[in-house]
Order: sequence, then C-alpha cells, then structure tokens
Amino acid sequence: MSQPLKLQKPDSYIVSAILEVPADPKGIVIAVHGFASSKECATYQMLLRRLPAAGYGMLGIDQPGHGVEESAAEPLRIEGCKNSIETAERYVLDHWPGLPVCYFASSFGAYITGLYLSTRKHHGRKAFFRSAAVNMPELFTIDGNGPVSQEKLRMKTELEEKGYFITGSELGKPMKVTRAFYHDLETTDLFRLFAPAPAGEHRISMAHGEKDEVIDPCAAIRFSEKFSVPITIFKGEGHSLGNDPATPERVADLAIDLYNS
Repeated sequence: MSQPLKLQKPDSYIVSAILEVPADPKGIVIAVHGFASSKECATYQMLLRRLPAAGYGMLGIDQPGHGVEESAAEPLRIEGCKNSIETAERYVLDHWPGLPVCYFASSFGAYITGLYLSTRKHHGRKAFFRSAAVNMPELFTIDGNGPVSQEKLRMKTELEEKGYFITGSELGKPMKVTRAFYHDLETTDLFRLFAPAPAGEHRISMAHGEKDEVIDPCAAIRFSEKFSVPITIFKGEGHSLGNDPATPERVADLAIDLYNS
C-alpha cells in the first residue's frame, strides 16, 4: 500500500511525495513527473502498480510549483527541481543503503533528470525517459531564429508586461512561468549539458510517441543519436503515450527490463 511522504530539503522547502516499497526490494525507482502534472498522475499510478510487483520500490515526487501540497509552495526553478531529486535520492540512500537507485522521468521531468545526472553527484546508474522534453527551452523561449508562433509572442509579451505568463492548455494544467524560470530555460540547454558519464557507467533508455504533439519526435531521435541512448518509438502515439491502452504497460515493461539489466 502506497503512503504519502514529506521530505525536507536543506533550504527548508518540502517535497511532497508518494512511496511504495515491496518486501526485500531489488532497488528503488525515483519517479519525476512532467510539466503541469503531479504525483497524482496516471503514470505514477501505473508505476505504483507495476514496479512493486516487479520487485522495485517507487518514490514519486511532486516538483516545485506543482501539485496541491507542500511542493506547490516552492517557486518553480530548475535548481530547485534538481534539489528535489537530490533530496529524494538522499532519503533512499538513508533508508535502503546499498540498494540500486533508478529513475523514471516523464517529459519535463526527463529534462530535469537529465540535467540532474549531468550536474549533480548522484548514485543511480539507470534512467528511463518517457516522452522526454529534451528540447524543453524551445517550448517557451524565443531564440531569434526562424518564425515565431503567436503563442510564443503572447507569452513573451505577458512576461515583459507582468513579469510572468500563464501557459496554454496544450501543456496540461495552466502554469505560472516567472521571469526567473524563463531565464533558467534560456540558459539551460540539455543538448549542450548532458554528460552523466563522469559519475560512472550509465544505462539510459527512452520511449517516445511517433505523433507527439508537444515534444517533436525528431528532437528526441536527435538526442538519442547524439548521446547513443536507445529509443523506442511508438507508432500512432502522442505525448501521453496512452492512445492505445496497451502502450503504458509496454512502456513499463521497457523500464523494468532496463532496471533488471
């Protein structure tokens, strides 16, 4: 049975989380949700069902500025998101020393996890990226190259006038994006920063929808090829990887195969 968890960060912010660990676990998986999602998401519910049955504990966190509990009170900043993963990992290491740490990250959560693995000391060596937002900055920022959508112009105008903008519904629940977070995105390119190898040997896999309407599959494939990360493309699937009821189970199978390898 899963249980709620409150993890205190060094800066006194709280990570609201959910935890389920089977008897004699083979490892603990830290799950990181996507933009405008939370620990109540369908992916976490699927993982809570599949991972313990496969012998893995699952610790799913709310990212800063997300959910309806304590994590929602923390400003959304990239360093704060990485701090939340680090706090979750420290909890795992304190309570299950010696067990492997793994990661399952979706969309924006995969972007953050990729940055975390590349810029922070960590112990996990296996990560599964679902619908990874490898080009996350492109969703919001304007780089001066090529045509600019009306939606990006709206966000930029609101940012200049108000100091923040509200995201559109295509990204899920509308979210407040501050000037500080916008600047974080402008200066944090995962294609440039991704480098987990110095921390030790890693095994990373990806899954992406062929018709992903949020994160261009071409960007995911480009990331996969650049960093030699295996990727499974699901035909007919969009960003949620849930058009076919069987797809979430197939995604879970891929992740469990990675953790077992």
